[in-house]
Amino acid sequence: MTNSVHSRQIHLVLIDALNLIRRVEGGLQSIPNQTKVDPQQLIGLTQQAINKLIRGHQPSHLIAVFDGDGDNWRKEIYPQYKENRKPMSTELAQLLPQLKTFWQAMGVHIIQPIHDEADDVIATLAHKVRHHNTKNKCTIISTDQGYLQLLPQGVAIWDHFKQQWQDELFTQNKFSVAPSQLLDYWSIVGQSGNKIPGVVGLGPKAALSLLTQFGTLKNALTAGEQEQSKNIAKLKQNISQAQLSYRLVRLKQNIQLGGSLSDYKYTFCGD
Repeated sequence: MTNSVHSRQIHLVLIDALNLIRRVEGGLQSIPNQTKVDPQQLIGLTQQAINKLIRGHQPSHLIAVFDGDGDNWRKEIYPQYKENRKPMSTELAQLLPQLKTFWQAMGVHIIQPIHDEADDVIATLAHKVRHHNTKNKCTIISTDQGYLQLLPQGVAIWDHFKQQWQDELFTQNKFSVAPSQLLDYWSIVGQSGNKIPGVVGLGPKAALSLLTQFGTLKNALTAGEQEQSKNIAKLKQNISQAQLSYRLVRLKQNIQLGGSLSDYKYTFCGD
């Protein structure tokens, strides 16, 4: 994707589409005595959310990114990835084409890759916009904390449902590490929700101890003999697990997308 827009500061807003939809769907399902989610109500609530996001963030470019078919590169290198995760309901899958049509009528551009996950596509778009010009703004709309690894690149992350920024302070309070240490932290402890293993025998306490002492996973692995510990020994014994986990948690930023950023310019279409 090339960047051919120079007339004003770019503010690219990226919506993690299924994250937004499923959170809205979950809210509807939690309503007492609600036995079934009404499709039009779900569409209407997502439209309300998008209208609020547009008013609040004033995007120059607006994209909603959906997941591909699940047959992605992470599954190829680690078949257990996201194993046993509850699949999308048939009702919601059948509703998505209609929902996308409504969103497009609001000026939202849709990207749905064939195989790739939305996370990697969003990370790629964010990287390209920020790398092209650091004055460009990029805001990701999602509750997925995997995007926190992008904070050091100047990307902003907004939790629409809690109406708060997921920033460096949020990261520190949640994980007790800086955003720049998150990939190393997850490489050690894994991500249970995605079935990413981490290092056997090393939990959050051990990970924090290692990263507090050494700063990075690389430094811990190259520690001198005088700095050796049981945690270092476990880490070195299971280095392949840590390396695999690192590959799985790290968002790709080089997905081939084609086209130009100007293709995704937001044009007001009314409420």
